Amino acid sequence: MNTEWQNFLQQQHAQLDEQGAIKQLEFPELERMLIKHGPVMTSLAHHALLKVSGEEAQSFLQGQLSNDIKLVTEESAQYSAYCDPKGNVLALFLIFMHQGDYYLSFDASLADSIQKRLQMFVMRSKVTISAVADEWIRFGFAGQFADLDVQRRLDTKLKKEMTVTLSKEPGLEQTIIIKVPGPFHRYEIFAPVNQAIDTWTKLRLNGDITNAYDWRLLNIAIGRAEVNAALSGQHLAQSLNLDKTDVINFKKGCYPGQEVIARTHYRGKAAKRMLRIHLDNLLSFQPADTLELIDNNEKTYKLDVVMSNPDIFEGTLCLAIGTLKSLDLAEGDLKLASTGGLAKIEPLPYLLVDEA
Repeated sequence: MNTEWQNFLQQQHAQLDEQGAIKQLEFPELERMLIKHGPVMTSLAHHALLKVSGEEAQSFLQGQLSNDIKLVTEESAQYSAYCDPKGNVLALFLIFMHQGDYYLSFDASLADSIQKRLQMFVMRSKVTISAVADEWIRFGFAGQFADLDVQRRLDTKLKKEMTVTLSKEPGLEQTIIIKVPGPFHRYEIFAPVNQAIDTWTKLRLNGDITNAYDWRLLNIAIGRAEVNAALSGQHLAQSLNLDKTDVINFKKGCYPGQEVIARTHYRGKAAKRMLRIHLDNLLSFQPADTLELIDNNEKTYKLDVVMSNPDIFEGTLCLAIGTLKSLDLAEGDLKLASTGGLAKIEPLPYLLVDEA
């Protein structure tokens, strides 16, 4: 992580984990409550960021990723997946363009492996891939009225999700603002360190800082998966609901795993899907852990955890992958096999099964 940014966060009483994510400030319980309405902000500078440049950068990425890279412009970002030939997801990218170059932001635990894999397929293409996370600071800002703060303090306005713009505020002209999906207005901001500090300070006037762990609640709420080293290569794209969250374009050309992903899409239902589950008990799960549930007949259901975090008020909220057909046959309430606490499958903001 950029040393100047790290020092800036620590001056604000931020305690950082080994990856540089904010794990706690002064009042952790209050931080979790603030995420409900906002505006709140947290550093995301611990994520990896690759710059893909060169005259063949677009065609190279088009042949590697699940979404249509031709739709990425200086004004429009996208999410895309990098898959293996079996259709299993290796990484999930937030992609944007700046000054003609493509930027791919993703989980830092995959930084080296993904850069090496992409580089392996460059071959003789006129493409350069470089790690630039230290040059561009990433942080998040969200809340019910976060759009007003962005408009007033950064002199810009973004109406549609995945829209990209530069701040028009004097001195912050290199600050890149992306409106991303969320339960309310939500932004991801990239800027050189000096402008990142100034932008953060301006938004902080009407916002509070939260930790990066509770920030995950925003993705859990909308059913948007995150993929780290523990999950990389473990699940088919549809099992992570990527076809429901605008991460896959079924009309673009070939890419690794495209045949398997397309066959699953056109031949019928995906056997496994990612579900949002509320657990009455406060438990700690890591990505790729097994969540074991039982029904009233003591039948066991094993799900693969994707993300998990303490809920705002009580219990645990998580995203986990399970077999739909099996869960549809569950008798009565689902409970945790370990504690007997209730486990409730909650609705997502999109349909898992297409309407007939």
